[in-house]
Amino acid sequence: MSAVGMHSRDKHLAAPDPLLTGCVVALIAFSVLMIYSASLSVAEVRYHDPLRIIRHWLMYIPAGLLVMWWFSRIDAAWWRAIALPLLAVALLLMTAVLIPGLGMEINGARRWFSLAGMTLQPVEFLKPAVIIYMAYYLATFPDRLRRFSTGLAPMLMVLVITLLLLLLQPDFGSAALLTATCFCLWFVGGVPMRHLIGVLATLLPVAAIAMVAEPYRMQRLISFLDPWSDPYGSGYQLVQSMIAFGSGGLFGTGIGQGVQKLFYLPEVFTDFISASIAEELGLIGTLGLIAVFALLLGRGLWLAMRHEDMFPRLLILGCTLLIGFAFIINLGAAMGILPTKGMPMPFVSYGGSALIGECILIGLILSVQRRSAGNQRHGAAS
Repeated sequence: MSAVGMHSRDKHLAAPDPLLTGCVVALIAFSVLMIYSASLSVAEVRYHDPLRIIRHWLMYIPAGLLVMWWFSRIDAAWWRAIALPLLAVALLLMTAVLIPGLGMEINGARRWFSLAGMTLQPVEFLKPAVIIYMAYYLATFPDRLRRFSTGLAPMLMVLVITLLLLLLQPDFGSAALLTATCFCLWFVGGVPMRHLIGVLATLLPVAAIAMVAEPYRMQRLISFLDPWSDPYGSGYQLVQSMIAFGSGGLFGTGIGQGVQKLFYLPEVFTDFISASIAEELGLIGTLGLIAVFALLLGRGLWLAMRHEDMFPRLLILGCTLLIGFAFIINLGAAMGILPTKGMPMPFVSYGGSALIGECILIGLILSVQRRSAGNQRHGAAS
């Protein structure tokens, strides 16, 4: 399908779903406030410029919104048509980032490309590529799903290759995120339950081995189970996060009045932004944040259920689940409910690549919604 074909029916495009886009805009606006509050002291010490981090964030936001708008205008059928080459490009980028001289290493992980002073994570482009491929395969070959060799096996091979590349970075959080999302898509897409149970029974021991194979992962697990056993070592980050949640009380200390961001809690404006929110806005603010995400995810699931055609249904579902699981993992890790994964909170944590990736996911959802609503309205008018 040509580039012209991508927009050939733009006149039938409806407006973006107001509830979905409203939640996204509200979360991004909220992120500006919280990242500004959480990053001032760090930016002052690190860069001798208290506004440097928030300025960078304000540059990423319009780029992310522009990407979301652009993706919302592309017919989802076009992504279905290029699912295989798109996946190949994403896997190639994931391989390239592991090559010294191409990929950039930060804190022992090789997950970034450096481009014009900006850092880009290819995993944020891999996630939608995997979702598009899974939706494409499940929707295009439903008759193959009854047999493991022609149904689940090809999709499982793609997931395993993806997981290997992620573990080499290493990025255990994204690996867990994609695995959970793919299993949900396979279940909804019609993969026999016996195949899913068999694969799950195989992957769980492999995941356990991967956990104990790296000392830092095992240490994270031990720290998660009892962070107070080493409050100044492996359990330090989680202990400080729990202190932030506890000191916030019902209404919080007030915007800008938090203490944990003053070099007590590392990564306070990225992976642990929820701890800063809990400290400064309290339980009420945290529940409000959860409510906005619940509204966003509920709307995404509702939009998915409206489609009888399997590809748009699975595309919307996969994008929604990626955002939902990322939010649950981020908040759960900060509260000590889940092991620390280094997972940013969607649309709220500082991170340009993550924001672009999240806006791609929302753009894909809107691409289906806008054409579906526009075609329905056009059909009713004619």
